[in-house]
Amino acid sequence: MSQPITEQSAAHESNRRDTTSADSDGDTSTRAGINDRQRPSPASEPSAEEMRVLVITGLAHKNERHYGPLADVAGETTLVCLDPDTDIDGATAVPVPDIGPRIVRVVLLFFFALYEGYRNEYDAVASISLVPYGIYALVLKALYGYPAHLGIIGIDLDHHAREWYGAGPRWAFRQFDAVSVPGTDHVERLVGCGVAPDRVEILTNAIDIETYRPPDDDVDPDYEFVWVGRFSEEKDPVRFVRAVAELDATGREFRAAMVGDGVLRDDVVAEIDRLGVDDRIDLVGWIDDPLSYYHRSAAFVLTSSRDALPLVMLEAMATGLAPVVPPVGSIPDVVVDGHNGLVVADREPATFAAAMVRCLDEPDERDALAANATDVRSSFSLAQAGEDWRRILTTLEA
Repeated sequence: MSQPITEQSAAHESNRRDTTSADSDGDTSTRAGINDRQRPSPASEPSAEEMRVLVITGLAHKNERHYGPLADVAGETTLVCLDPDTDIDGATAVPVPDIGPRIVRVVLLFFFALYEGYRNEYDAVASISLVPYGIYALVLKALYGYPAHLGIIGIDLDHHAREWYGAGPRWAFRQFDAVSVPGTDHVERLVGCGVAPDRVEILTNAIDIETYRPPDDDVDPDYEFVWVGRFSEEKDPVRFVRAVAELDATGREFRAAMVGDGVLRDDVVAEIDRLGVDDRIDLVGWIDDPLSYYHRSAAFVLTSSRDALPLVMLEAMATGLAPVVPPVGSIPDVVVDGHNGLVVADREPATFAAAMVRCLDEPDERDALAANATDVRSSFSLAQAGEDWRRILTTLEA
């Protein structure tokens, strides 16, 4: 439930007041300095179910998926957030006023988090994405002594850590008390950045398994292949168009849908026209929930040049689609070639096309891959994410 920052819970305010003390002259004082917060002794560290967690987030509709499982296991969860509609069971939202452009609100988020961390006592601060939310969390750690968590996203390791300024992000990673990642690839890379292995935890990239499930009725698909994502450089939608052109050159009949939008849309349209495959590809545009297109398709194709563990891939697998994917990021943790999907050896359009041919020519094999793919529903549930958060909170206590 959302509430203005001036109306935060009385219980929290009481916790803060309880830390005040009277000196010998009867004067009441709070902290002599901000850093003088009293942290619990090791013997009195709270359990995960007792912990009060402050979350700093700029996510919008993804807040519930990422932090709902945290709210399920923590004692109290407070989100200082940009989304005014944030409403998570078991959590309190402190939204930044919806004023000005987003950059203004992102800056305001920092000051709201500072004040919230000052006026109430917390046992930990959590964030996802180093810039800026993880940086904000580290400031609260420095000022108030709260153990800090960072949830790594693809750009943190794939871009920031490799740029000319990469020494800064790599140093920042090492300052967190717990860092969560979606799979083993990122674990190894974080350890390579100097993060202690015992501070790294895998956090399930959870899906709503009640929503993403195979359709109840068997229907003939409208599309043989579906591609879903941002039209951005790392998702490489143009490569999918080129793979479709390679497949078209074989003379096989098929239809494909591209669900998404972004800065490369004009490039995608131009490539479709150049290769003459406008009769093969439907450009659907951006939709908030691609579930209907998963249900209307027979196989899912991912062409990313870099990725962590794509949510759209997990959603597609959960709904019963055989995935055709490259071995980037932590995808090999989930997709086993020939068991629950097809993992291409490289990202050449012809290689993708060969795997797509296999899906068309061997429908029984494709259906078997799809049936095995639905096993992700048990290992990537919101309940599993809750257990992962419980483990992360334990790491933060250490």
